[in-house]
Amino acid sequence: MYLTELVSQYYCIAVASLELMSTGRVNRNYRLSATDGKVYCLKVYSDAVPDKRLYDGLEVTTYLSPLAFPVPRVVPTAAGDLVLHADRLRLLLLRFIPGRNLALDEVGSAEGLGMGAMLGRLHHSLRFFPQADKLHNSLWRGSRESLPRMFDLLQTVQSKDTHDDFDRFAISSLTYRIQIMQGVEVGPKQFFHLRRQAIHGDYQFGNVLFDDHGTVAGVLDFDQTCVSFPAWELMRAIGFTCLIGGHFNYPLATAMLKGYRDGGGTLAPSEYLEMPRLWYYQLVRGLFGFSDHYAGTPDPRQDEAAYGRHAAMVWLGEHMTDLRAFIWDTLRK
Repeated sequence: MYLTELVSQYYCIAVASLELMSTGRVNRNYRLSATDGKVYCLKVYSDAVPDKRLYDGLEVTTYLSPLAFPVPRVVPTAAGDLVLHADRLRLLLLRFIPGRNLALDEVGSAEGLGMGAMLGRLHHSLRFFPQADKLHNSLWRGSRESLPRMFDLLQTVQSKDTHDDFDRFAISSLTYRIQIMQGVEVGPKQFFHLRRQAIHGDYQFGNVLFDDHGTVAGVLDFDQTCVSFPAWELMRAIGFTCLIGGHFNYPLATAMLKGYRDGGGTLAPSEYLEMPRLWYYQLVRGLFGFSDHYAGTPDPRQDEAAYGRHAAMVWLGEHMTDLRAFIWDTLRK
C-alpha cells in the first residue's frame, strides 16, 4: 500500500496492481499495472546503493535508447525527478520491457549467439559514450591492499566457538585466496595496457530478456555501469552462462564469442588472451557474499552466490591455460 500511494502521489498514476517480480540484495522489482492499461517496472532500492550509481545508469540508458537498444526508459515524477527519494528508499519507475528471463538449461547456442552479439553492440557503442570519465571507476584492489581484510575475516571465522558448513567453506575459500595473493599480484595495474571504457557492469543471463523466438528483447539493470575492461565483462558473461557445476559448455562459449564479434565487439588479441586472468584475479580478491554473512545479515541467496563464485574461481585457476588456448583457437577459425 505504501508504494502504491507513493506512485499515485508523485507520478500521478492510478495503480491497478503491484506484483513483486524479484528481490535482490539491495533492490526489489515490481510489475506495476496502471488502470489505463499501461505497464511499468518499479525498482525499489535501499540506501546501500549510492545515488551516483543510479544516475550513472540513467545517463547510459539515455545515451543507448536512441541507438535502438532495448534498454529501460525512465519515467520521471510529475515534478520531473528521475529518482524518487522516500525515507531510506529510492524509486525508479521504468517502461516495462516484454520478455522473460531464461533458466540456464534453456540457453542454447542461438541464445548464446544473441547474448554475445548484444554485448558486442553495447561495447562498440559505449566506446563513444561522452561522459565515460565521470562514471564509477571499478578498478579493484591489489594483493597488498586486499590481504589484511582477508586475514581479518579469516580470524573472525576461525575464532567462532562452533563452525557450521558455511564457516568451514569460508575458511577454505579464504585460505585459498590468501595463498594465491601471497604468490601473485592480483591488482589491475598490470592490465593497464588493455582498453578500459564504459561498460554495463553486470551483463549476464539474469539481466537479459528473451522473446518467444530466443532473440534478446531487453537488457536490464544498468545500476552497475562503470568504467572497466570490456574483456573482463565478456569473460564474466561467458563464465556465468557457460560454467555450471564444474563443467564448462564450450559450444555455448563459442557461440557467445562469435556473437560478440558479429555484433561489433572489437577486442585486440591481447585483450582476448587476458580475459581469463582478468576475471580470475577479480574473483580472488572479491568477498561477495562473505561480508554480508559475517556482518550479521546472512542471506541464503548471497551464500549461494559465494559458493558459485568460489567454484568459478577454482575452476579458472585450474583451467587458465586451456581456456586461453580455447579462446585463441576459436578466434582464429
